[in-house]
Amino acid sequence: MHSIRPAPTGRPSRWGLPRRPALLVTALRGAFLACVFPAAAPASAEAAQQPRVIAADPVVLEAFLDGLVAGQLREGTIAGATLAVVGGGEMLFTKGYGWADVEARQPVDPERTVFRLASVTKLFTWVALMQLVERGEVDLHADVNRYLDIRISDTYPDPVTPFHLLTHTAGFEEEMRDLFARDPGEVVPLGEWLQMNFPQRVRPPGTFSSYSNHGSALGGYLVERVSGIPWEEYMETQLFVPLGMDRTTGREPLPTALAEGAAVGYRARDGRMEARPFELSRGGGPAGSASSTAADMGRFMLAMLGGGSLDGVRVLEESTVQQMLSRQFGHDPRLPGFGLGFFEMNSHGVRVLGHGGNSLWFHNLLALFPDHDLGIFVSFNTDTAAPLVYGSFLATVLDHLFPESPPRTSPAAPGSLASLTGTYRFNRVSHTTFQKAAGLVFGLSIREDDGVLVVGSPLGSMRMVEVEPLLFREELGSSLLAFRTDEAGRGTHAFLSLAPMMAGERVPWHGSPGLHFTILGGGWLVFLGLLVAAPVGWRRRRGAPEEADGEDGPVVLARRALLVAAAAHLAFLASVVVLAAPDPFAFLTTPMTGFALALTLPVVGTLAALVAAAAAVLQWRRRTGTPWVRLRTSGLVVVTLLLAWSLHYWNLLGWRL
Repeated sequence: MHSIRPAPTGRPSRWGLPRRPALLVTALRGAFLACVFPAAAPASAEAAQQPRVIAADPVVLEAFLDGLVAGQLREGTIAGATLAVVGGGEMLFTKGYGWADVEARQPVDPERTVFRLASVTKLFTWVALMQLVERGEVDLHADVNRYLDIRISDTYPDPVTPFHLLTHTAGFEEEMRDLFARDPGEVVPLGEWLQMNFPQRVRPPGTFSSYSNHGSALGGYLVERVSGIPWEEYMETQLFVPLGMDRTTGREPLPTALAEGAAVGYRARDGRMEARPFELSRGGGPAGSASSTAADMGRFMLAMLGGGSLDGVRVLEESTVQQMLSRQFGHDPRLPGFGLGFFEMNSHGVRVLGHGGNSLWFHNLLALFPDHDLGIFVSFNTDTAAPLVYGSFLATVLDHLFPESPPRTSPAAPGSLASLTGTYRFNRVSHTTFQKAAGLVFGLSIREDDGVLVVGSPLGSMRMVEVEPLLFREELGSSLLAFRTDEAGRGTHAFLSLAPMMAGERVPWHGSPGLHFTILGGGWLVFLGLLVAAPVGWRRRRGAPEEADGEDGPVVLARRALLVAAAAHLAFLASVVVLAAPDPFAFLTTPMTGFALALTLPVVGTLAALVAAAAAVLQWRRRTGTPWVRLRTSGLVVVTLLLAWSLHYWNLLGWRL
């Protein structure tokens, strides 16, 4: 389904396409799918600042976009999508694809079907905050503690400011607990939610970006405290109603008028669509609770591209909008960075700003092309759409609209890049809680292959060729990778254009995931073998009593202590699997009674290992048992203690909840 607002005839639009209604309608009735982190980045900051004119045959553009959307829905096993495209100060079109409700055979209606926005919600929060800045009620560079009844610790001399919240540079660690609720009874007020698991400050503000849901929710709470009204109500009275966004809300659960016909979220499994319960934000609404239609999101984009005004109603001053859409922070001038609340997604020499949003089942992108007065919003309602929003679709669209010739590159001299290789962990991780263990898989592994860097990441593997000193470009794409080095030229930080909201920090050798996977995996395999072999040894000793009689206390004590350690550690592994398997996010909700009990097991295992270590020392001092027995005991003790060290490193030894 789609709706069209025809453009007037006779003059070109501000973004380069003719305004003849027939051609315009034909050209723009396709759809854009997009990604949260563009798969491409500009070759340089200067290139991104040079306006380029969109030049495309409308008929060809229509065929391209419709074919692309249809192919992505089919190949990605995606239930439905909703889309809005605006340009030249007008709603060019809205369109729905596929199903809002598969079982009921309810198609997506871009004017009526409400989709979950997830983190695109943050843009509303940032607009509200900047409204207060305009009124002089909030100072962008003042300590946020001035406005809150929640005290942000003074871990570092410089305070956290609203500017730091807007650019995700407050220095908070990652906190994944309690993002979602399973039923409305679990939803708590915003202020209470912030106090439940507020993350620690782990770096000075303004140094590195690290995307933070809690920092964004704190921005919404600041709006709530200063305005004196709940965030949801503020959004309605100061943003949604003025802009005519009648089917947009931040309230949970959805109001009855919006819940009817709302898009269902799906998990695709073996070609089937499994309907999932409505996702609820546990309490951090300003970071991700909003729901809207494509038509309403089109009106929001028109207001932003229109300098804060739509249909004669102004929600922001033009200078404020320009400030929000101007670069305010970045890790490297050659890579995308931040405006105020908006991510730079510059690519193909074109300025693109916006925000992505991912929940478990909904995946969104809002992208603005300010130099072309063009805006795109798209949302999907199936988990399999996640790869699209992390990679290919927006790059494919930009390849079509802004084709570019990749620069000529050649590999560096073999061995010349060794100082940059290694493991870099994204700084969007926990430092003080058990969630630090996510760092085992959340980073970049970089190695050299004949003068080319091979980069492994959660988004896939890439081959990167050096194009400037410490700047590399994807060999078969447009993604960029930049490095920061120390005085010796050794890489200390890696910055990926796919993820401007995070920095990669070099991991020391003792924190290498490969080392810890070897210790953990090897240790658990050794423990499994020990438990499997225990009955065999017991039967053998029963069959040879004289051998058992020759064993003294330290030998028996070490054996029993190691069996206890093995059983405890394997039971911990099994309990984590059981707790996390049904729903990893449910596993991360409080109260975490099950996990707290499970964390008792590594403590028991470590205590048993210490007993075994003491017994092993006695064996060597007294020369009890055969040399083989003493060596075997010592080896098992070393394995057990190494595993305990690894668990401690990842905050899994003890109760760091």
